[in-house]
Amino acid sequence: MDLDRIEHLLAKYWECETSLEEEDELKEFFTHQPVPGHLKSVASLFQYYEAEGEKDELGAEFDELILDELENKKSGKGKVIKWVNDALKVAAVLLILATAGYFMQKEYQDKKENLEPYVTGTFEDPEKAFEETKKALMLISKNMNVGKKQVEKVGVLHEAQKKVKETETL
Repeated sequence: MDLDRIEHLLAKYWECETSLEEEDELKEFFTHQPVPGHLKSVASLFQYYEAEGEKDELGAEFDELILDELENKKSGKGKVIKWVNDALKVAAVLLILATAGYFMQKEYQDKKENLEPYVTGTFEDPEKAFEETKKALMLISKNMNVGKKQVEKVGVLHEAQKKVKETETL
């Protein structure tokens, strides 16, 4: 093989620009040809690659291990575990829904109990209810009259301001 071509391929190899065919050509040269002195260090690298490439083949033991593993998986152990796992997931979802339903029901009951006096009333006797309503309305009327007196005072103040402005403009 031409030494110039090998040196050119090596330059491309170090720049990571070689194709797989060119790399195979370099391996072939460095493993089966007498190597010049200045390329001996590179030869050991390619000889290492060649030796490792032969070790990459998987033996019969590997095939047997894989086949045994596949047969063990087909035995059904995985299916039972998967079924149990799925059942636990469903149970967890049902538990969450039941808990949420319980708390929602409790909240609804509490609100219903709080609103019950307003909806059903608090008096058995209609006369007593009428008297209590009358008292409540009288209290509101009294407070409205107090507020009305305050508004009248503001009205008097407003009238006084008007008179002051009228006298100033004269």
